[in-house]
Amino acid sequence: MKTGATQLALRETRAYLARGRVLIGLVAVTLILSVSGPFGTSDSLGPLARGGYWAVVVALTFSAGVLADRLCEQWIETSRLRSVLSILITGALVTLIVLALNAVVFGRSPLEMASRWLLIVQILFVALVVATGLYAMAAGGSAETGQPGPMTVPPPLLDRLPLDKRGALVSISVQDHYVEVVTTRGRALVLMRLTDAMREAGEGAGLRVHRSHWIATDQVQAARREGERAILTMTGGHEIPVSRTFLPAIRDAGLLPRGKEST
Repeated sequence: MKTGATQLALRETRAYLARGRVLIGLVAVTLILSVSGPFGTSDSLGPLARGGYWAVVVALTFSAGVLADRLCEQWIETSRLRSVLSILITGALVTLIVLALNAVVFGRSPLEMASRWLLIVQILFVALVVATGLYAMAAGGSAETGQPGPMTVPPPLLDRLPLDKRGALVSISVQDHYVEVVTTRGRALVLMRLTDAMREAGEGAGLRVHRSHWIATDQVQAARREGERAILTMTGGHEIPVSRTFLPAIRDAGLLPRGKEST
């Protein structure tokens, strides 16, 4: 599973870099750091070497952020915990990257560089800010169309589907490195993350009910409890599982009765 997450992170990184504004952002940050030469790099490195150093730091930091986010999406269902863990994993990866890179560039062992904790913390802070800002910009690029009223403009996600499949959204489910988008006119596989697909489905259009599933609330035909989880029957007849973590959300949406139930 780890290998699959890494492969998908690499694909996503390439896809993000194909977007002009993300690539421009990476280049701009690299130029700013190269010219300003923070943390003594202006004294210890020439212009070209300094540019190469910061280009590697920025690029690898951005990639580490994408990888950490993808891993956490697979492992953690709670969005708040997922965000915190993603930042921590990114920080750990960036620390290793900086230690290894400085060992190559400055000829200092990782242990020697680790003893200069203040320098590492400073570089780590800049790298995390870069990763967070650029990754937020990249992820937000899929929702550039704004947040129109749900009944006025079709959600951006439908633009990714073949024309004959573009109906009302019913559900979105993870299928290996893809998401399966089900509409009232059929289903199609799209190469993207579930979180990005949900964002393109539109605010308030539905609910995440499992780490691998999203549903449109107006397309739920029936709901039943099965032990610690629930099962939703969707338009078209397919069933979507609801994990225990998301039971309160579907109760709040009125899809399950409140209070005690017989199971």
